[in-house]
Amino acid sequence: MKKYIYLVTILFLSLIIASCDNNTTEPTVPDNTGKIFINSTPTGAQIFVDGTNTNKVTPDSTDKLSTGNHDITLKLDGYRDTTITVNVVQGLTTNKFVQLTSTLSVTPYGPRRIYETAGTTVDQPSGLDLSSGNAYGVSGADNGKVDIYYTSSGYLVQSASLNTSQGLTRETFFLVGSGTNLNDGVSSPTYPIGGTWGTSISDRQSNYVFLYDDDSHYSKLKITNYGGGSGPGDPAWIEVTWIYNNTAIDTRF
Repeated sequence: MKKYIYLVTILFLSLIIASCDNNTTEPTVPDNTGKIFINSTPTGAQIFVDGTNTNKVTPDSTDKLSTGNHDITLKLDGYRDTTITVNVVQGLTTNKFVQLTSTLSVTPYGPRRIYETAGTTVDQPSGLDLSSGNAYGVSGADNGKVDIYYTSSGYLVQSASLNTSQGLTRETFFLVGSGTNLNDGVSSPTYPIGGTWGTSISDRQSNYVFLYDDDSHYSKLKITNYGGGSGPGDPAWIEVTWIYNNTAIDTRF
């Protein structure tokens, strides 16, 4: 009888042990990752992690990054690529904000006074070099630098290439804008498809004017003042102010 009870006890204990084995699970391995939430001004920048495009744009988050340092690069047209290093902490979201830097490079000029081509002296230049901001006479030694000039014929500001009598060659195109504030941030339409471009404007044009010069640079010019023209010895003149974009083919202002 004792032997029977002993066998039953052993069998019962074996069943308990087997049951415990079946219910045992492996210990949970912690998820060794974290997140970065990144925003920028302006928004819409592409997000790269360690050189790989995430196909996300700011503001957004990068999920399941391994803990430790990661290089985050933001790319947006018209702005410099910006890279920051972010330390990812397990189980946490790290917030980062980046101010992007524009690649826009412009130079403001003016006011510069230029005179009509008739009845002027060597001290009363008619032409302008848009890139340097200098005024030159259309018949002087530096007339090859002239982009636009103020002509007595019709009192127009026009492309230097139209002054064939002085052998000027630089060609500039004009497009009248819709505003009067040079600093309104409006970009130029693209030459030649963005609007009706011509080779001259009136000396009484009140709106600003976009220019596309012989070197493929854009300017944004406004006639700010005018006077003279009362008779001999008092040639008509205008004063102009403009913004010159230092980067070729860049329409931004």
